[in-house]
Amino acid sequence: MDATSAIISNITWTQGALQVITTTLHLTSYLYPEQAVVSDGDVFDYIVVGAGSAGCVIANRLTEDPKTRVLLVEAGGDPPIASHLPGLVTYLKHSAQDWNYTSVYDGYSQQCHIPPVADITRGKMLGGCSSNNYMDYVRGDPHDFNTWANITKDDTWKYENVLPYFIKSERLEDPNIFETPYGAFHGRDGYMGVTRQYANVTHRYLNAFSELGYKIVIDTNGNDTLGYTEPMLTMANGYRQSTATAFLTPIKTRPNLYVLKNTLVTKINFDDNNNAVSIEAIQENKNNVTIIANKEIIVSAGTLNTAQLLMLSGIGPKKHLESLGIKVISDLPVGENMQDHITSNLAYTMGKKKSSKVPTNPHDYPSPSVVGYVAMNTSQSYPDYQTFNFIMDADGLLDFCAFSYTYKNEICNSFYKDSKGREVMFVEVVLLHPKSRGHILLRSVNPYDYPLIYTGHFSDPADLDNLATYVEHHNLVITTTFFKEVNAEFLVTPSCASHEPGGKEYWKCHALCMANSIYHYIGTCSMGSVVDSRLRVFGVHKLRVADGSVLPTITSGNTNAPIIMVGEKAADFIKEDNK
Repeated sequence: MDATSAIISNITWTQGALQVITTTLHLTSYLYPEQAVVSDGDVFDYIVVGAGSAGCVIANRLTEDPKTRVLLVEAGGDPPIASHLPGLVTYLKHSAQDWNYTSVYDGYSQQCHIPPVADITRGKMLGGCSSNNYMDYVRGDPHDFNTWANITKDDTWKYENVLPYFIKSERLEDPNIFETPYGAFHGRDGYMGVTRQYANVTHRYLNAFSELGYKIVIDTNGNDTLGYTEPMLTMANGYRQSTATAFLTPIKTRPNLYVLKNTLVTKINFDDNNNAVSIEAIQENKNNVTIIANKEIIVSAGTLNTAQLLMLSGIGPKKHLESLGIKVISDLPVGENMQDHITSNLAYTMGKKKSSKVPTNPHDYPSPSVVGYVAMNTSQSYPDYQTFNFIMDADGLLDFCAFSYTYKNEICNSFYKDSKGREVMFVEVVLLHPKSRGHILLRSVNPYDYPLIYTGHFSDPADLDNLATYVEHHNLVITTTFFKEVNAEFLVTPSCASHEPGGKEYWKCHALCMANSIYHYIGTCSMGSVVDSRLRVFGVHKLRVADGSVLPTITSGNTNAPIIMVGEKAADFIKEDNK
């Protein structure tokens, strides 16, 4: 068995063992609200569909009023122990807590992967993707939110007006930042614990990027988002801070909060005046129930699932819905405008390093890392690309290559062979502002059938050109003093070996071959086209969407923190509109 096959086998075995522990011991269940007992015809003030990054926030804030009864419905269950312990994040992909979506084969964008389609990891548990992501706390750039304000013609989405919501959620556990001017941009008392990673090994790498002229900064989550730094993470006291842990655990005994787990919402029902009045759902025991909402239904099921549910309920493109025999309630471009951050990955061998066989602390983040935000035009205030630079050994590289990114065996085996005994810098270069757009369609009217997901990666040729340029630009780090001192080597991708290393055609080949999604899907129910600026669905009443699907354009970095902000803002909209 080659190295790649062996590592995949080991990870799969460990996942199986962790799942047995999850299903037999229920080690984490005490942290979360108990399963609600809900019967057909029950009535609540609000029904929130999806307990993900936004849904948990909304349920928390709406139940602050003890007279308000809120039902939070989630297709998955409690997060497993692997979700709580940051060091086990690798084992969450392709697990029972992952929806395990894949894209429709496009014959182009995933050509160096096995199989050649995009793995689309989405959290199927309380907390949603905040329970299985890599925990980076990245807000984005002021430019992103000002763009939303222009699109929606609503100044409440300007940066200065969304910043208080970021601060409201956050409990930054880093006294060093509060002693600097950056402290004014952070919260001390919110539900969401955030820490900054500190690791001595990163100093040499930060110095290398400094040598190239980049600013080394303490924080990129304020007004100034350019430069290199150590990342902020949604971790506290050695545990992941998902929205389930942060926003549900502290209120799990609120008597007006009802959480219905392992329950799939299949349809939203409307009355003759197009008011959303109830949901239909299939419970864990396969019972079908209809549950009534007096005030509003809020859909927070995520970019893919929200679009699917709206279309199944008659809200979506008329022609597509009619082709499936679905009665059209509101003809809207649901499923269109899907955006994602595309990354192309690089690997460098550094100084000598023996692979450590000492068990790692599962409370620690898997790898020390350095994150950077770069604008190609020095007069531009917002970044064009983002880089994650993970410092690891050959075994860690193999894990990333073979399992997390499912590259071809020949690529991973080559990287592993060339990096044994060396420290490795594994890099993700992220195209922050793609021009390409994807879309999703219903596969059928069966709610258990996964939707057809067309990522659209590189459908606009400018994205590949730009990503290749950014990868080449990042590779200048090989010229720095530190990299020369340790005889650093860039690992050439075997699939592109026929091109001259360092030439334009090589970088374009590399960018395409090593391209991958980092699961930042947004935009399928965008503000301005599907919902208004207060997140109300056009053409109907008492129905709102609040999750990543409403983002009209993608932010300059990881999307979890902005979606949490959307949840906070949505809760205020709902309270104001239902006084």
